[in-house]
Amino acid sequence: MNQKKIAMNIDTKADYIVIAFTGDLEYGMIEEIKSELQTLSLDTKHGYIIDMQRVTNIDSTGFGMIVNFAKKVSVKDKKIAIIVVDDFIRNLFAISQVDKVFPIAESEEQARKIIKEDWLGELSLNDY
Repeated sequence: MNQKKIAMNIDTKADYIVIAFTGDLEYGMIEEIKSELQTLSLDTKHGYIIDMQRVTNIDSTGFGMIVNFAKKVSVKDKKIAIIVVDDFIRNLFAISQVDKVFPIAESEEQARKIIKEDWLGELSLNDY
């Protein structure tokens, strides 16, 4: 039987922070990571890049964690871009309409450019 795991790595760059997840962002798996995100310092010039390149699954709990973090970030006028390269995960973002709230990038470089610009989604964070 495959044991599900989740990990988070935080990498502070010159003007943004990369939060990289690995594993399954699912119910029962993310409580510790949720707590860490809530205590994260918001001391960054431009914002955050959420790296989902090593995520194998995400459910409504995982999306909720990202949305709640985004609400905390938006109060400080910081931006978020999300890196998604896997077609399965990209489809989950489309089904949940999270891709209408956040810009989806294919690389860290593309995400970095997005958080420095004025990206406007189809749905606002408050409407989601």
